[in-house]
Amino acid sequence: VMEVLLGSVSPDELMTGKILGIGLVGLTQVAIYALTAGMVRIYLSARSNPDMAGILSSFTAGKMTFFLVFFMLGYFMYTALFACIGAVCNSEQEAQNLQSPVQMCLILPMMATIFFVGQPDSTIAVIVSLIPIFTPMVMFMRICVQTPPAWQIALSIVLTLGTTWLIFRGAAKIFRIGILMYGKRPTIPEIFRWARS
Repeated sequence: VMEVLLGSVSPDELMTGKILGIGLVGLTQVAIYALTAGMVRIYLSARSNPDMAGILSSFTAGKMTFFLVFFMLGYFMYTALFACIGAVCNSEQEAQNLQSPVQMCLILPMMATIFFVGQPDSTIAVIVSLIPIFTPMVMFMRICVQTPPAWQIALSIVLTLGTTWLIFRGAAKIFRIGILMYGKRPTIPEIFRWARS
């Protein structure tokens, strides 16, 4: 099937199409979340209950915009990483072994949520929120708890965009070579060599 597909599209177009197709599904989910949040905000505003002020502050347009920005940044970065893994694996078991480190990058910020929520402006929270692989989760969490300075938000977005661009370039090269390899699982040095070629 892959050879037939590659007869009509390039590997880069195939990878981009897969990523964008799944991304549109994710954006549909985000649109549903945003619509639901907007309806909850309208409903709670109509009730004029002072006890609901904290809930209302969670559904501001600014926070929903940041949610969309960091969702997209995280989505494209992690999808490119998972596309690399899928391209170099011949079986589900191989894919599970290779994706474990990437999954840990998603799990660690969630495990540290209690610390970051309690101390959103601590040095460690600031540093971790500026590490691109953790930025989508940690920076958005900090924005929701206590909005950090604008330069930190801007820097985190720029760093994550740059990292995502580099990952996409490497992923495209790995995808181009890896999707047609069968039988032999490539080593990590080989994968890095493909990404640099």
